[in-house]
Amino acid sequence: MSTVLSAILIWFLLSQVEFEDFAQTFVQIYIPGLLAFSVLSLLGATLRAWRYKVLLQPQHISWGSIYLVTFIRNLFVDLFPARIGSISYIYVLNKSLRYSFESAASSFVVAFILDFLTLSPFLVFSILVVGLGTTSVSNTTFLLIAFLFFVILFLVFWRMTPIARFFLNFYQWMLKVFRQEKRKWAETSVEKIHLTIEELIRIRKRKIDLPLFILSLGIRLVKYLSLYILLFSLLRSHRFSLENLSFFKAILGITGAEMSSALPIKGIGGFGTWESAWALTLMLMGFEKRVAILSSGIHLITNLFEYILGISSILILSIFRTKGKK
Repeated sequence: MSTVLSAILIWFLLSQVEFEDFAQTFVQIYIPGLLAFSVLSLLGATLRAWRYKVLLQPQHISWGSIYLVTFIRNLFVDLFPARIGSISYIYVLNKSLRYSFESAASSFVVAFILDFLTLSPFLVFSILVVGLGTTSVSNTTFLLIAFLFFVILFLVFWRMTPIARFFLNFYQWMLKVFRQEKRKWAETSVEKIHLTIEELIRIRKRKIDLPLFILSLGIRLVKYLSLYILLFSLLRSHRFSLENLSFFKAILGITGAEMSSALPIKGIGGFGTWESAWALTLMLMGFEKRVAILSSGIHLITNLFEYILGISSILILSIFRTKGKK
């Protein structure tokens, strides 16, 4: 289904532009800008890895190991719908690097919430800078949605442990309803969730919420900057410069495209759905259709970059695991 959806959407987008124009856009990409994108992307990965290291403390994890985990997580996060690929972080930490499930799961939960919590400040600021009423959609409505989204995520982050306890109680009640509470898998899962909640309590007691939030803002800012530079590099041959490409409009375009990754159904690897959401968002902000579609090619470049790093990390991890068994 995902393959069919990707094929249909990509075919539709390419049918709206000349394929030669699309190919030439890639051939003429601005190499210094592409290198700057690569450096910024690696910086973003470093900040994300640093946040994981902070969350895993007092357990130690080397920079080499956490880089591998981060690159593998980045590989899988865009492959599956609703961002479930990010769960690969827990699997690699637990199964490959032998960290406890509760340590991996608790650090994942906190990082996952922070990633969404930092979305709204950039979105609200970008809407205000771009200007109310300057697009074909209601920015007032977007502002309201973004604000409510932030409030909800803030409450979830603030009341994380009580919410987790409520989930555990509900889960145990469901097990009783279906008479599964005595099953081995049920007892194990309840124990794992309980231990994860204990780890969440330990993280909250360290009082590192503000440093984590600032670090998460840095991760998102670097991500936006890297994609903005990549967008400029791709469109430079079409006479676009950093001056006439709006950084804040790029943020809105990226946000619109990223929302497609949260859908339960999307194209394989996000292809098709991401490009469609990106092009639609830019066109709603007044971009020419041809430019909006051509610029969606940044998704192919970012995916190739993350796939190369992710697959290389899997191979390196496999080699070290094989040597460790000998």
